Amino acid sequence: MNTPTPHDPVQEWQREGSEIVWREIYGPWLVEARCPVDAPFTGPSGLSIRLAVGGSDEEVDAGMNAALETDGIPASLLRQIPMAEIKAGARAALAKQGDRAMNHPYPVPARCRTEEDYALLVAELARMRATGTTAPQGELASRLGIGKATVSERVKRSKELGLWDGQKPTEKAWSLLTQWRQEQEGI
Repeated sequence: MNTPTPHDPVQEWQREGSEIVWREIYGPWLVEARCPVDAPFTGPSGLSIRLAVGGSDEEVDAGMNAALETDGIPASLLRQIPMAEIKAGARAALAKQGDRAMNHPYPVPARCRTEEDYALLVAELARMRATGTTAPQGELASRLGIGKATVSERVKRSKELGLWDGQKPTEKAWSLLTQWRQEQEGI
């Protein structure tokens, strides 16, 4: 069975450039999860499994034999990957990142007039959802001092404008937000 190698220390999430990375060894396999720090969600965006044999001749032989026995990545390994724990660890690690976009709310205006205003609205709803808010529309309505029905109508209008796909902002919305961010930074 491919269990985490007991003599390897439990690896915490590590910062590597613009991502945080989690790694664990399961027998001869290296499992790696990656989360971009500035993504509008807090779960991994990538999961990879690869053969990771090395060391002495005996260690290489043992790793290769284990991989040959299962004829590649075993299904049992996929079932052993603790995705719930990985996601929870990612959320905790991302919350500690100082440059994390999730720590800063988008400045949604009280009235939405332009496509940029609607893009800010859907980005904030996605950010709130990603940070664990269970009722983002209601919380945003309270924050803005407007009714939840008003926020719902704005979300509906965002869909009509092609800025919201029902789950997340669209590429069009992200493009508008990139322009907005560049204007804010004076680029």
